[in-house]
Amino acid sequence: MWQKTLRRLAVLAAAIAMVFGSVPASAAPAPFSGWNVRVSPVDGNDQVLHLTFDSPLLQRRITNTVYLPDSYRDTGTKLPVMYVLHGTVLSPLDNCALNAVTSQETLVRMIGCGGGYLQNNLYDIPSQLSRMSFVAVAPDTDPAGSVCQTCMWVDGRSDLLPNIQPLTARDLPADSFLHQELYPLVESIFNVRGDRGGRGVMGFSMGGWAAALQGMIHPDAYSYIGYVSGGYDIKEPELQTTIIEPVGYFRDQGYTTSLTDPVWWAQFNPRDIATNIKGTDIAFLLSSGDACLNPLELLNAPECQGDFSPVRSPSGTLLEQELSLNRTIAVDDLTAKGIPFRTVQTPGTHGANNARIFASEVVPGANAKFATPTATPQTFSYRTAIPRFSIWDYQVRVARGTDGFLDLTGARTDGRALTITGAGNVDIATPAAFTPGQTYTIHATHQAVTTTREATADPGGRLHFALDAGTGEFGTTRAAAPGTTTLTIT
Repeated sequence: MWQKTLRRLAVLAAAIAMVFGSVPASAAPAPFSGWNVRVSPVDGNDQVLHLTFDSPLLQRRITNTVYLPDSYRDTGTKLPVMYVLHGTVLSPLDNCALNAVTSQETLVRMIGCGGGYLQNNLYDIPSQLSRMSFVAVAPDTDPAGSVCQTCMWVDGRSDLLPNIQPLTARDLPADSFLHQELYPLVESIFNVRGDRGGRGVMGFSMGGWAAALQGMIHPDAYSYIGYVSGGYDIKEPELQTTIIEPVGYFRDQGYTTSLTDPVWWAQFNPRDIATNIKGTDIAFLLSSGDACLNPLELLNAPECQGDFSPVRSPSGTLLEQELSLNRTIAVDDLTAKGIPFRTVQTPGTHGANNARIFASEVVPGANAKFATPTATPQTFSYRTAIPRFSIWDYQVRVARGTDGFLDLTGARTDGRALTITGAGNVDIATPAAFTPGQTYTIHATHQAVTTTREATADPGGRLHFALDAGTGEFGTTRAAAPGTTTLTIT
Protein backbone atom coordinates (compact mmCIF):
# COMPACT_ATOMS: atom_id res chain seq x y z
CA MET A 1 0.00 0.00 0.00
CA TRP A 2 2.80 2.42 0.90
CA GLN A 3 4.53 1.65 -2.40
CA LYS A 4 1.36 2.47 -4.31
CA THR A 5 0.90 5.73 -2.40
CA LEU A 6 4.50 6.78 -3.00
CA ARG A 7 4.21 5.96 -6.69
CA ARG A 8 1.04 8.04 -6.98
CA LEU A 9 2.74 10.99 -5.32
CA ALA A 10 5.64 10.62 -7.74
CA VAL A 11 3.23 10.62 -10.68
CA LEU A 12 1.58 13.82 -9.45
CA ALA A 13 4.92 15.47 -8.80
CA ALA A 14 6.12 14.53 -12.27
CA ALA A 15 2.98 15.95 -13.89
CA ILE A 16 3.31 19.21 -12.00
CA ALA A 17 7.03 19.40 -12.74
CA MET A 18 6.31 19.04 -16.44
CA VAL A 19 4.21 22.20 -16.21
CA PHE A 20 6.30 24.27 -13.86
CA GLY A 21 9.72 22.64 -13.58
CA SER A 22 11.95 24.86 -11.42
CA VAL A 23 11.03 28.03 -13.30
CA PRO A 24 7.99 30.34 -13.36
CA ALA A 25 4.93 29.21 -15.35
CA SER A 26 5.66 31.92 -17.89
CA ALA A 27 8.69 29.89 -18.95
CA ALA A 28 6.62 26.82 -19.84
CA PRO A 29 7.09 25.49 -23.39
CA ALA A 30 5.52 27.48 -26.21
CA PRO A 31 2.68 27.96 -26.93
CA PHE A 32 1.60 27.30 -23.35
CA SER A 33 3.84 29.81 -21.57
CA GLY A 34 1.18 32.49 -21.26
CA TRP A 35 -1.68 30.18 -20.33
CA ASN A 36 -1.11 30.13 -16.54
CA VAL A 37 -1.32 26.32 -16.47
CA ARG A 38 -1.95 24.65 -13.11
CA VAL A 39 -2.24 20.97 -12.11
CA SER A 40 -3.66 20.08 -8.68
CA PRO A 41 -5.17 16.99 -7.01
CA VAL A 42 -8.93 16.86 -6.48
CA ASP A 43 -10.02 16.21 -2.90
CA GLY A 44 -6.59 14.82 -2.05
CA ASN A 45 -6.76 12.12 -4.72
CA ASP A 46 -3.47 12.22 -6.60
CA GLN A 47 -4.90 10.17 -9.47
CA VAL A 48 -7.69 12.68 -10.11
CA LEU A 49 -6.30 16.06 -11.11
CA HIS A 50 -7.63 19.44 -12.10
CA LEU A 51 -5.86 20.87 -15.13
CA THR A 52 -6.72 24.57 -15.35
CA PHE A 53 -5.49 27.17 -17.81
CA ASP A 54 -6.38 30.43 -19.51
CA SER A 55 -7.74 29.48 -22.91
CA PRO A 56 -6.83 31.96 -25.67
CA LEU A 57 -9.63 30.62 -27.87
CA LEU A 58 -12.36 30.60 -25.23
CA GLN A 59 -11.02 33.81 -23.67
CA ARG A 60 -11.56 32.58 -20.15
CA ARG A 61 -10.07 30.21 -17.60
CA ILE A 62 -11.22 26.63 -17.93
CA THR A 63 -11.09 23.69 -15.53
CA ASN A 64 -10.61 20.15 -16.82
CA THR A 65 -10.37 16.87 -14.91
CA VAL A 66 -7.66 14.29 -15.63
CA TYR A 67 -7.92 10.68 -14.40
CA LEU A 68 -4.67 8.72 -14.16
CA PRO A 69 -5.10 4.92 -14.05
CA ASP A 70 -3.01 2.72 -11.79
CA SER A 71 -0.89 1.75 -14.79
CA TYR A 72 0.16 5.33 -15.56
CA ARG A 73 3.88 6.16 -15.45
CA ASP A 74 5.45 9.51 -16.18
CA THR A 75 8.11 7.88 -18.39
CA GLY A 76 8.24 4.88 -20.68
CA THR A 77 5.30 3.59 -22.66
CA LYS A 78 2.70 6.26 -23.35
CA LEU A 79 -0.89 5.45 -22.47
CA PRO A 80 -3.90 6.09 -24.71
CA VAL A 81 -6.24 8.91 -23.75
CA MET A 82 -10.04 9.16 -23.76
CA TYR A 83 -11.67 12.58 -23.95
CA VAL A 84 -15.00 12.71 -22.11
CA LEU A 85 -17.47 15.39 -23.26
CA HIS A 86 -20.30 16.54 -21.03
CA GLY A 87 -23.83 17.32 -22.14
CA THR A 88 -26.22 20.25 -22.04
CA VAL A 89 -26.14 22.94 -19.37
CA LEU A 90 -28.91 25.53 -19.57
CA SER A 91 -27.49 29.01 -19.24
CA PRO A 92 -30.38 30.41 -17.12
CA LEU A 93 -29.93 27.52 -14.65
CA ASP A 94 -26.11 27.63 -14.50
CA ASN A 95 -26.30 29.66 -11.31
CA CYS A 96 -25.46 28.06 -7.98
CA ALA A 97 -27.94 30.36 -6.20
CA LEU A 98 -30.67 28.28 -7.83
CA ASN A 99 -29.45 24.92 -6.50
CA ALA A 100 -32.21 24.66 -3.90
CA VAL A 101 -34.76 24.94 -6.68
CA THR A 102 -33.06 22.85 -9.37
CA SER A 103 -32.31 20.04 -6.90
CA GLN A 104 -35.99 19.17 -6.75
CA GLU A 105 -35.69 17.29 -10.06
CA THR A 106 -32.70 15.15 -11.02
CA LEU A 107 -32.39 16.15 -14.67
CA VAL A 108 -32.94 19.84 -13.91
CA ARG A 109 -30.11 19.76 -11.37
CA MET A 110 -27.93 17.91 -13.87
CA ILE A 111 -28.27 20.75 -16.39
CA GLY A 112 -27.96 23.48 -13.76
CA CYS A 113 -25.00 24.98 -11.91
CA GLY A 114 -21.78 23.18 -12.78
CA GLY A 115 -23.67 20.68 -14.90
CA GLY A 116 -20.53 19.64 -16.75
CA TYR A 117 -18.96 18.64 -13.43
CA LEU A 118 -22.08 16.81 -12.24
CA GLN A 119 -22.58 14.91 -15.47
CA ASN A 120 -18.94 13.83 -15.56
CA ASN A 121 -19.28 12.41 -12.05
CA LEU A 122 -22.07 10.10 -13.21
CA TYR A 123 -19.49 7.77 -14.80
CA ASP A 124 -17.72 7.16 -11.46
CA ILE A 125 -14.41 7.02 -13.32
CA PRO A 126 -12.28 6.82 -10.12
CA SER A 127 -13.77 3.39 -9.36
CA GLN A 128 -12.33 2.08 -12.65
CA LEU A 129 -8.75 3.37 -12.41
CA SER A 130 -7.42 -0.11 -11.61
CA ARG A 131 -9.02 -1.52 -14.79
CA MET A 132 -8.42 1.31 -17.25
CA SER A 133 -5.42 1.12 -19.56
CA PHE A 134 -6.00 4.71 -20.66
CA VAL A 135 -5.99 8.21 -19.20
CA ALA A 136 -9.35 10.00 -19.20
CA VAL A 137 -9.65 13.77 -19.65
CA ALA A 138 -12.95 15.56 -19.11
CA PRO A 139 -13.01 19.17 -20.31
CA ASP A 140 -15.02 21.93 -18.63
CA THR A 141 -15.64 20.44 -15.19
CA ASP A 142 -15.74 23.47 -12.89
CA PRO A 143 -18.36 22.83 -10.15
CA ALA A 144 -19.15 26.55 -10.09
CA GLY A 145 -20.23 26.82 -13.72
CA SER A 146 -19.82 25.48 -17.24
CA VAL A 147 -18.27 27.19 -20.25
CA CYS A 148 -19.75 24.86 -22.87
CA GLN A 149 -23.48 25.02 -22.25
CA THR A 150 -25.05 24.31 -25.64
CA CYS A 151 -21.82 24.29 -27.68
CA MET A 152 -22.25 20.79 -29.22
CA TRP A 153 -18.41 20.78 -29.05
CA VAL A 154 -18.31 22.29 -32.55
CA ASP A 155 -17.11 25.71 -33.67
CA GLY A 156 -19.84 28.30 -33.29
CA ARG A 157 -19.97 31.45 -35.39
CA SER A 158 -21.17 35.03 -34.98
CA ASP A 159 -24.71 35.66 -36.11
CA LEU A 160 -26.95 38.69 -36.58
CA LEU A 161 -29.00 37.60 -33.57
CA PRO A 162 -26.97 38.45 -30.46
CA ASN A 163 -26.54 35.98 -27.61
CA ILE A 164 -27.76 37.55 -24.38
CA GLN A 165 -26.70 35.71 -21.26
CA PRO A 166 -28.17 34.18 -19.23
CA LEU A 167 -31.11 33.90 -21.63
CA THR A 168 -28.92 32.22 -24.25
CA ALA A 169 -25.54 30.51 -24.13
CA ARG A 170 -22.32 31.84 -25.66
CA ASP A 171 -21.15 30.79 -29.10
CA LEU A 172 -17.80 29.07 -28.70
CA PRO A 173 -14.96 27.76 -30.90
CA ALA A 174 -15.30 24.49 -28.99
CA ASP A 175 -13.95 22.15 -31.67
CA SER A 176 -10.87 24.33 -32.13
CA PHE A 177 -10.43 24.44 -28.35
CA LEU A 178 -10.25 20.66 -28.22
CA HIS A 179 -7.87 20.14 -31.14
CA GLN A 180 -5.69 23.24 -30.90
CA GLU A 181 -5.47 23.75 -27.14
CA LEU A 182 -6.62 20.91 -24.89
CA TYR A 183 -5.19 17.94 -26.80
CA PRO A 184 -1.74 19.49 -27.40
CA LEU A 185 -1.55 20.65 -23.78
CA VAL A 186 -2.51 17.25 -22.36
CA GLU A 187 0.01 15.55 -24.64
CA SER A 188 2.76 17.94 -23.50
CA ILE A 189 2.09 17.47 -19.77
CA PHE A 190 1.15 13.82 -19.43
CA ASN A 191 2.75 10.68 -20.82
CA VAL A 192 -0.05 9.93 -23.28
CA ARG A 193 -0.30 9.04 -26.94
CA GLY A 194 -1.07 11.65 -29.57
CA ASP A 195 -1.79 9.30 -32.45
CA ARG A 196 -5.22 8.33 -33.71
CA GLY A 197 -4.88 4.76 -32.51
CA GLY A 198 -4.34 6.00 -28.97
CA ARG A 199 -7.13 8.57 -28.79
CA GLY A 200 -10.85 8.16 -28.17
CA VAL A 201 -13.81 10.44 -27.54
CA MET A 202 -16.98 9.73 -25.63
CA GLY A 203 -19.81 11.72 -24.16
CA PHE A 204 -23.21 11.78 -22.51
CA SER A 205 -26.41 13.39 -23.82
CA MET A 206 -25.32 16.41 -25.90
CA GLY A 207 -21.82 15.05 -25.30
CA GLY A 208 -22.80 11.73 -26.91
CA TRP A 209 -24.11 13.60 -29.93
CA ALA A 210 -20.87 15.60 -29.88
CA ALA A 211 -18.69 12.48 -29.61
CA ALA A 212 -20.36 11.08 -32.72
CA LEU A 213 -19.78 14.40 -34.50
CA GLN A 214 -16.15 14.50 -33.40
CA GLY A 215 -15.54 11.04 -34.81
CA MET A 216 -17.35 11.83 -38.07
CA ILE A 217 -15.80 15.27 -38.60
CA HIS A 218 -12.34 14.03 -37.56
CA PRO A 219 -12.23 10.30 -38.37
CA ASP A 220 -8.46 10.60 -38.76
CA ALA A 221 -8.13 11.78 -35.13
CA TYR A 222 -9.86 8.96 -33.19
CA SER A 223 -10.07 5.19 -33.03
CA TYR A 224 -12.92 4.96 -30.50
CA ILE A 225 -16.30 6.70 -30.14
CA GLY A 226 -18.47 6.22 -27.05
CA TYR A 227 -22.04 7.50 -27.34
CA VAL A 228 -24.00 7.43 -24.07
CA SER A 229 -27.66 8.45 -24.44
CA GLY A 230 -26.91 10.91 -27.22
CA GLY A 231 -28.69 12.23 -30.29
CA TYR A 232 -28.01 10.61 -33.66
CA ASP A 233 -30.71 12.12 -35.86
CA ILE A 234 -31.37 15.57 -34.45
CA LYS A 235 -33.86 16.21 -37.27
CA GLU A 236 -36.13 13.38 -36.12
CA PRO A 237 -39.39 15.35 -35.63
CA GLU A 238 -40.01 14.56 -31.97
CA LEU A 239 -36.42 15.22 -30.89
CA GLN A 240 -36.15 18.36 -33.00
CA THR A 241 -39.38 19.94 -31.80
CA THR A 242 -39.20 18.98 -28.11
CA ILE A 243 -35.45 19.27 -27.41
CA ILE A 244 -33.19 20.61 -30.15
CA GLU A 245 -35.14 23.72 -31.11
CA PRO A 246 -36.42 24.72 -27.63
CA VAL A 247 -32.97 24.39 -26.03
CA GLY A 248 -31.49 26.40 -28.90
CA TYR A 249 -28.22 24.60 -29.64
CA PHE A 250 -27.99 25.82 -33.24
CA ARG A 251 -29.36 29.28 -32.46
CA ASP A 252 -26.81 29.80 -29.68
CA GLN A 253 -23.93 28.70 -31.92
CA GLY A 254 -24.95 30.98 -34.80
CA TYR A 255 -26.67 28.42 -37.06
CA THR A 256 -30.26 29.71 -36.57
CA THR A 257 -32.99 27.26 -37.68
CA SER A 258 -33.30 24.17 -39.85
CA LEU A 259 -35.23 26.28 -42.37
CA THR A 260 -32.72 29.12 -42.65
CA ASP A 261 -29.52 27.06 -42.21
CA PRO A 262 -30.38 23.56 -43.53
CA VAL A 263 -26.82 22.85 -44.65
CA TRP A 264 -25.40 23.44 -41.18
CA TRP A 265 -28.15 21.44 -39.49
CA ALA A 266 -27.12 18.57 -41.77
CA GLN A 267 -23.41 19.17 -41.10
CA PHE A 268 -23.94 18.77 -37.36
CA ASN A 269 -26.34 15.84 -37.64
CA PRO A 270 -24.54 12.48 -37.26
CA ARG A 271 -27.00 10.71 -39.52
CA ASP A 272 -26.10 13.02 -42.42
CA ILE A 273 -22.32 12.55 -42.19
CA ALA A 274 -22.03 9.02 -40.77
CA THR A 275 -20.42 7.64 -43.93
CA ASN A 276 -17.29 9.64 -43.03
CA ILE A 277 -16.34 6.82 -40.63
CA LYS A 278 -17.06 3.94 -43.01
CA GLY A 279 -13.98 1.81 -43.52
CA THR A 280 -11.88 3.82 -41.06
CA ASP A 281 -11.45 1.17 -38.33
CA ILE A 282 -13.22 3.18 -35.61
CA ALA A 283 -14.90 1.32 -32.75
CA PHE A 284 -18.34 2.85 -32.17
CA LEU A 285 -20.37 2.19 -29.00
CA LEU A 286 -24.05 3.22 -28.89
CA SER A 287 -25.88 3.00 -25.57
CA SER A 288 -29.06 4.24 -23.94
CA GLY A 289 -31.39 3.56 -21.06
CA ASP A 290 -34.91 2.22 -21.57
CA ALA A 291 -36.58 5.00 -19.50
CA CYS A 292 -37.68 2.40 -16.92
CA LEU A 293 -40.81 1.60 -18.92
CA ASN A 294 -40.86 -2.01 -17.69
CA PRO A 295 -42.90 -2.02 -14.43
CA LEU A 296 -40.70 -4.74 -12.94
CA GLU A 297 -37.66 -2.46 -13.28
CA LEU A 298 -39.30 0.06 -10.98
CA LEU A 299 -38.98 -2.54 -8.24
CA ASN A 300 -35.76 -4.35 -9.14
CA ALA A 301 -33.44 -2.24 -11.30
CA PRO A 302 -31.02 0.03 -9.38
CA GLU A 303 -31.02 2.44 -12.36
CA CYS A 304 -34.76 3.04 -11.79
CA GLN A 305 -34.48 3.80 -8.08
CA GLY A 306 -33.76 6.85 -5.94
CA ASP A 307 -32.78 10.07 -7.70
CA PHE A 308 -33.12 8.43 -11.10
CA SER A 309 -36.57 6.96 -10.57
CA PRO A 310 -39.27 8.26 -12.91
CA VAL A 311 -40.80 10.02 -9.90
CA ARG A 312 -37.61 11.97 -9.07
CA SER A 313 -36.64 12.46 -12.72
CA PRO A 314 -39.83 12.71 -14.80
CA SER A 315 -38.18 14.90 -17.45
CA GLY A 316 -35.22 12.50 -17.52
CA THR A 317 -37.66 9.67 -18.18
CA LEU A 318 -39.23 11.44 -21.15
CA LEU A 319 -35.84 12.49 -22.54
CA GLU A 320 -34.42 8.97 -22.32
CA GLN A 321 -37.46 7.62 -24.15
CA GLU A 322 -36.67 9.91 -27.06
CA LEU A 323 -32.94 9.16 -26.98
CA SER A 324 -33.64 5.43 -26.83
CA LEU A 325 -35.61 5.86 -30.05
CA ASN A 326 -32.67 7.79 -31.51
CA ARG A 327 -30.35 4.92 -30.64
CA THR A 328 -32.68 2.60 -32.57
CA ILE A 329 -32.56 5.00 -35.52
CA ALA A 330 -28.77 4.93 -35.32
CA VAL A 331 -28.68 1.13 -35.27
CA ASP A 332 -30.87 0.90 -38.37
CA ASP A 333 -29.00 3.65 -40.22
CA LEU A 334 -25.50 2.37 -39.47
CA THR A 335 -26.52 -1.16 -40.41
CA ALA A 336 -27.90 0.05 -43.75
CA LYS A 337 -24.69 1.97 -44.43
CA GLY A 338 -22.42 -0.95 -43.57
CA ILE A 339 -20.76 0.81 -40.64
CA PRO A 340 -19.83 -1.50 -37.72
CA PHE A 341 -20.87 -0.64 -34.18
CA ARG A 342 -21.73 -2.15 -30.82
CA THR A 343 -24.99 -1.27 -29.10
CA VAL A 344 -26.42 -1.88 -25.64
CA GLN A 345 -29.50 -0.80 -23.74
CA THR A 346 -29.97 -1.14 -19.99
CA PRO A 347 -32.65 -0.04 -17.54
CA GLY A 348 -32.53 3.61 -16.57
CA THR A 349 -33.70 7.16 -17.03
CA HIS A 350 -31.37 9.85 -18.37
CA GLY A 351 -27.95 9.51 -16.72
CA ALA A 352 -28.88 6.56 -14.53
CA ASN A 353 -26.78 3.94 -16.31
CA ASN A 354 -23.64 6.01 -17.03
CA ALA A 355 -21.48 4.29 -14.40
CA ARG A 356 -22.65 0.88 -15.56
CA ILE A 357 -21.97 1.66 -19.21
CA PHE A 358 -18.53 3.07 -18.43
CA ALA A 359 -17.51 0.06 -16.33
CA SER A 360 -19.03 -2.74 -18.41
CA GLU A 361 -18.72 -1.33 -21.95
CA VAL A 362 -16.35 1.61 -22.29
CA VAL A 363 -13.45 0.33 -20.18
CA PRO A 364 -13.14 -3.17 -21.72
CA GLY A 365 -14.03 -1.92 -25.20
CA ALA A 366 -11.56 0.96 -25.20
CA ASN A 367 -8.85 -1.15 -23.56
CA ALA A 368 -9.18 -3.71 -26.35
CA LYS A 369 -9.31 -1.13 -29.12
CA PHE A 370 -6.30 0.82 -27.91
CA ALA A 371 -4.28 -2.39 -27.50
CA THR A 372 -4.52 -3.29 -31.20
CA PRO A 373 -3.18 -1.41 -34.23
CA THR A 374 -5.64 0.93 -35.95
CA ALA A 375 -5.58 0.64 -39.73
CA THR A 376 -5.32 3.67 -41.99
CA PRO A 377 -7.67 3.29 -44.96
CA GLN A 378 -6.15 3.23 -48.43
CA THR A 379 -9.15 5.16 -49.76
CA PHE A 380 -11.88 7.11 -48.02
CA SER A 381 -15.01 9.20 -48.54
CA TYR A 382 -15.63 12.43 -46.70
CA ARG A 383 -18.52 14.89 -46.66
CA THR A 384 -18.40 18.34 -45.05
CA ALA A 385 -19.81 21.85 -45.26
CA ILE A 386 -16.92 23.26 -43.22
CA PRO A 387 -15.03 25.56 -45.61
CA ARG A 388 -11.56 24.85 -44.23
CA PHE A 389 -10.58 21.40 -43.08
CA SER A 390 -7.87 18.76 -42.86
CA ILE A 391 -8.66 15.10 -43.45
CA TRP A 392 -6.25 12.17 -43.78
CA ASP A 393 -3.45 14.71 -44.31
CA TYR A 394 -5.24 16.54 -47.13
CA GLN A 395 -5.57 20.26 -46.37
CA VAL A 396 -8.56 21.82 -48.11
CA ARG A 397 -10.04 25.31 -48.29
CA VAL A 398 -13.27 26.11 -50.16
CA ALA A 399 -14.52 29.57 -51.20
CA ARG A 400 -18.14 29.68 -52.33
CA GLY A 401 -21.01 32.13 -52.43
CA THR A 402 -23.51 30.03 -50.49
CA ASP A 403 -23.29 27.26 -47.90
CA GLY A 404 -22.98 23.78 -49.33
CA PHE A 405 -21.34 20.40 -48.97
CA LEU A 406 -18.12 19.25 -50.57
CA ASP A 407 -17.84 15.50 -51.05
CA LEU A 408 -14.55 13.66 -51.47
CA THR A 409 -14.95 10.11 -52.76
CA GLY A 410 -12.46 7.46 -53.78
CA ALA A 411 -9.80 9.60 -52.14
CA ARG A 412 -6.47 7.82 -51.76
CA THR A 413 -4.55 8.49 -48.58
CA ASP A 414 -1.33 8.49 -50.63
CA GLY A 415 -2.65 11.58 -52.44
CA ARG A 416 -2.69 10.01 -55.90
CA ALA A 417 -6.41 10.27 -56.67
CA LEU A 418 -9.72 11.70 -55.46
CA THR A 419 -13.10 12.77 -56.79
CA ILE A 420 -14.61 16.09 -55.72
CA THR A 421 -18.32 16.89 -55.87
CA GLY A 422 -19.67 20.31 -54.98
CA ALA A 423 -19.39 23.97 -55.88
CA GLY A 424 -16.72 26.55 -55.17
CA ASN A 425 -13.07 27.33 -55.66
CA VAL A 426 -11.09 24.64 -53.89
CA ASP A 427 -7.49 25.02 -52.73
CA ILE A 428 -5.91 21.63 -52.04
CA ALA A 429 -2.67 20.60 -50.42
CA THR A 430 -2.13 16.87 -50.89
CA PRO A 431 -0.81 14.55 -48.19
CA ALA A 432 2.94 14.79 -47.64
CA ALA A 433 3.51 11.73 -49.81
CA PHE A 434 5.52 13.11 -52.74
CA THR A 435 9.23 13.63 -53.33
CA PRO A 436 10.20 17.22 -52.45
CA GLY A 437 11.29 19.18 -55.52
CA GLN A 438 9.92 16.66 -58.01
CA THR A 439 7.32 17.79 -60.57
CA TYR A 440 4.08 15.84 -61.04
CA THR A 441 1.13 16.09 -63.45
CA ILE A 442 -2.37 16.63 -62.08
CA HIS A 443 -5.17 15.34 -64.34
CA ALA A 444 -8.65 16.83 -63.77
CA THR A 445 -11.53 15.08 -65.53
CA HIS A 446 -14.98 16.70 -65.71
CA GLN A 447 -17.74 15.38 -67.98
CA ALA A 448 -15.24 13.21 -69.90
CA VAL A 449 -12.96 16.20 -70.59
CA THR A 450 -9.49 16.08 -69.03
CA THR A 451 -7.18 19.03 -68.41
CA THR A 452 -3.74 18.90 -66.83
CA ARG A 453 -1.56 21.06 -64.65
CA GLU A 454 1.99 20.49 -63.41
CA ALA A 455 2.92 21.02 -59.77
CA THR A 456 6.18 20.65 -57.86
CA ALA A 457 6.20 19.10 -54.42
CA ASP A 458 7.12 21.52 -51.65
CA PRO A 459 9.89 20.77 -49.09
CA GLY A 460 7.36 18.87 -47.00
CA GLY A 461 6.32 16.63 -49.89
CA ARG A 462 2.95 18.26 -50.63
CA LEU A 463 1.48 19.36 -53.96
CA HIS A 464 -0.59 22.56 -54.00
CA PHE A 465 -3.23 23.46 -56.58
CA ALA A 466 -6.58 25.22 -56.98
CA LEU A 467 -9.57 24.38 -59.15
CA ASP A 468 -13.27 24.98 -59.66
CA ALA A 469 -15.00 21.95 -58.14
CA GLY A 470 -17.98 22.35 -60.44
CA THR A 471 -16.14 22.60 -63.77
CA GLY A 472 -12.74 21.04 -63.18
CA GLU A 473 -10.97 24.20 -64.36
CA PHE A 474 -7.65 24.92 -62.68
CA GLY A 475 -7.19 28.28 -60.99
CA THR A 476 -9.81 30.64 -59.57
CA THR A 477 -13.15 31.00 -61.40
CA ARG A 478 -16.66 32.20 -60.62
CA ALA A 479 -17.39 28.70 -59.27
CA ALA A 480 -21.15 29.11 -59.39
CA ALA A 481 -22.41 25.67 -60.40
CA PRO A 482 -21.91 22.36 -58.58
CA GLY A 483 -20.33 19.46 -60.40
CA THR A 484 -18.00 16.48 -60.12
CA THR A 485 -14.29 16.42 -60.95
CA THR A 486 -11.98 13.42 -60.74
CA LEU A 487 -8.31 14.09 -60.03
CA THR A 488 -5.36 11.77 -60.58
CA ILE A 489 -1.69 12.55 -60.06
CA THR A 490 1.17 10.99 -61.99
